[in-house]
Amino acid sequence: MRKDEIQRYVLEYLVDESILPSTVLETAITVPTDNTFELKRLEMEMNKENRLKEMEREREREEREMQKEKEEREMQMQREKEEREERERREEKAREHEFRLKQLELGVIKGSDPKIGLDTGGFDVSKHVKFVPKFQEDNVEKFFNHFEKLGKQLKWPRDKWSILIQSNFTGKAQEVYSALSIEDSMD
Repeated sequence: MRKDEIQRYVLEYLVDESILPSTVLETAITVPTDNTFELKRLEMEMNKENRLKEMEREREREEREMQKEKEEREMQMQREKEEREERERREEKAREHEFRLKQLELGVIKGSDPKIGLDTGGFDVSKHVKFVPKFQEDNVEKFFNHFEKLGKQLKWPRDKWSILIQSNFTGKAQEVYSALSIEDSMD
């Protein structure tokens, strides 16, 4: 049975039982026409079309958001790549600078001595470096006293002592020496 038929039976029963007046039957029950069904069907179709359009708009909005997120990720990756490349360039410059400093500390000047590239002013550092005592971190005073005695006995030029002495530094002494400025490291 349809809803309107059930409603009609209920109302008829209520009128028969004298619960409701008989005028209720005349005003309350209207038989739906084919137009009512057609209107309902059209309304449902419109609702369906509206839902489809809304779903399409939602899908397009999600696609735009996904595209925006993708572009943001790509931009972030590009920034990270540029930062990484910049960091690598800075590190390379620092390594080159450190290398140049080491060259200067060792007195390396191109063209001064074709064999080893040291500007020694006639003093061959490579021949004397083997006489430098072994550096011992636990007894620094002893090392420096021994070095000074050897330097004076072997008549090493005082301006070459820094080149000779740093060649045997290890550990903390080497770190401290490399942290010195060029002028201080030559003294």
